[in-house]
Amino acid sequence: MKAPARRRPASEDEDFAAPASGEDGYPDDGPPNPDLYGEEEPGRSRTGETRVASVEAIEEERRARDDDEDDNADATRAGPPVQMLVLDGPDKGRKKRFQSVRMVVGRNKDCDFVLEDQSVSRRHLELVYGQAGVVMRDLGSVSGTQVNDQRVDECLLKHGDEISMGKTRLRFVDEAEQIKELRAQAEARDAEEKRAREAAAREAEEKRKNQSAARGSEVDPNDPRFNEATNANYRLPDNLKEGSGSKGAVAVPRPRPPIRSTPTRSSGGALTGKQKALIGGGGALVVLLVIGLMLIPSAPPPPPPPDPKVERAKVLMQQARESVRADDYANAVRLVEEAEKLVPGIDADNLARGARTQLEVLTSLEAVRTLIDEKRFDEAREKLEETPQGTAKTDDLRRKLSTELEEQDIAWRLQQVEEAFASREPETIRPLIARLPPLNRPAYEVKLTDLEAELAKEAQDESRRNRNAAARAAEVAREKRKEFIAEAFIDVERRFNGGDYQRAVLECDRVIDKHRGDKDVKDRALSLKRLIPQFRRALEDGQKKLAANSLEAAARPLRRAADLYRQIGFRGSLGNTIDEHLASSSLAAGQGALKKGDLGAAGSHFREALRLNPGDGRAREGLESLQKKAEELFLRAYIQRDRDPQAAAEMFKVVIETASEGSDVKRKAEMYLSELQP
Repeated sequence: MKAPARRRPASEDEDFAAPASGEDGYPDDGPPNPDLYGEEEPGRSRTGETRVASVEAIEEERRARDDDEDDNADATRAGPPVQMLVLDGPDKGRKKRFQSVRMVVGRNKDCDFVLEDQSVSRRHLELVYGQAGVVMRDLGSVSGTQVNDQRVDECLLKHGDEISMGKTRLRFVDEAEQIKELRAQAEARDAEEKRAREAAAREAEEKRKNQSAARGSEVDPNDPRFNEATNANYRLPDNLKEGSGSKGAVAVPRPRPPIRSTPTRSSGGALTGKQKALIGGGGALVVLLVIGLMLIPSAPPPPPPPDPKVERAKVLMQQARESVRADDYANAVRLVEEAEKLVPGIDADNLARGARTQLEVLTSLEAVRTLIDEKRFDEAREKLEETPQGTAKTDDLRRKLSTELEEQDIAWRLQQVEEAFASREPETIRPLIARLPPLNRPAYEVKLTDLEAELAKEAQDESRRNRNAAARAAEVAREKRKEFIAEAFIDVERRFNGGDYQRAVLECDRVIDKHRGDKDVKDRALSLKRLIPQFRRALEDGQKKLAANSLEAAARPLRRAADLYRQIGFRGSLGNTIDEHLASSSLAAGQGALKKGDLGAAGSHFREALRLNPGDGRAREGLESLQKKAEELFLRAYIQRDRDPQAAAEMFKVVIETASEGSDVKRKAEMYLSELQP
């Protein structure tokens, strides 16, 4: 009976889609006979075949899913295939799978993922699963949230992202992406093992060929037995050839048994003379044959078989030369190194050294190109100067790269200047212009001057606007302050306008008690307590004189009352009444002063009456009469200016005070007075 076929255990890289031993067409009693099928083939590569997974990977994935639920024993697996792993912190080692489309992480007990880290907020962040993936959103935490060491408030997470909050660091794991990574790693291991097996097979083949060549080289081609010329001198006679053999075949004669002859000895046991002659003749014949063989010219030995290492090294050197012609210096160096390993010293022309030099030049020029692309022109210039000299081709490439470096450097500096002009910062622009070539500086220096002038004008305008705004703000503040103070004294004003001056003064005391901390209100109240009694006395005196029809005498107390009323600052009909009485009394006072010849006082009274009552014709007539008196006084002063300059000067002063503004008399009086009193 046949023994049942044993199934070999599945390895870590086992492809469950491929048949096991005994299922792939081989007989169950073992592998195929190497005598029939040659050497055993290396294990089949499964890189391009369908791969499910290894048993260990499936078991590890199943155990990971079983161990996933760490906080809730009754948790379900209805959520999305994502989870969070704690890498650092007090909760290191814990993990939490999504139970729904939203997970809140924090210290509070009602969070979906509760952490023990006291530096984490109660509700630190939330993770929301959607069609685009999982979105992380910070819930207004104190310490903030970092994703891959960058502070963010909200972002879309990718597999492997690390989230830092407080002392805790989490990793976001997308199980679908994790499985893809595991499969990719397994396929990479399979590919690596395949390459290792192929390399081992090639090494075994090379070893077998080298052993075969070594066994073939053990035969000495100079052996006379393999010399055809020698064999031709020793042909068998025809009677020893087998007739039944194939054409050209030589039959080997059968060995005969030796003939045992008993030599005849002398009675004394010595050879006879005949025997000695035969032995001597035989020895001479052997000597002649050896001499003849030595004199016959022999053919040269066949050349030894070629050494496979030498042939392989020559092929590699030829490939290296082709790589040099194709500017693939890295490959050329690699090929020469392989050839040197096979046959040391085969690189007699120092091909590897030249290729390394060219490779160094090209690598350095490529580094210069990278620095130029990164706008690091000073480093690129230093690197270009350090680059060794190469061939004419690389020198031409060096010149082109140097020209491009200068052009790119100038273009980059011009771009920086333009960007600085856009920012309108002269302190930044000035050093950038200094780095430009002399040909490009003048235009930008003029532009910088215009910018500075424009900025200075804008600064002046801004300062003026700020001053105006400050003045407007101060005016508004003063107006608001006035309104506030007026509201504080509204009861005082009502008592004052009602003529109850004593109660108005008492209301001032109440205002002081109400606004003790306000100095302005207190000063205003004290001023009113002083002004209101003075106003009352002046007004009553003027009213008494008006009642006695003494208009000229009433002008003075009424004028005093009007001044006090303006200082008090209240608004009401009382002020209009005072102005009317004062206008009448001023008119009367002006007429009386005109009659007395007091032109200065008459002019003052008439102008005051006209100011208080612009439509008063009597005041205007009084001013016209006063103007005529001023002209007459000017003529007297003009006549006396030479005889009595001092008296003339006094009269010119009265004319200037009395005459109307802009009149010719007043202008001449001022001129003559300046001559008399330089």
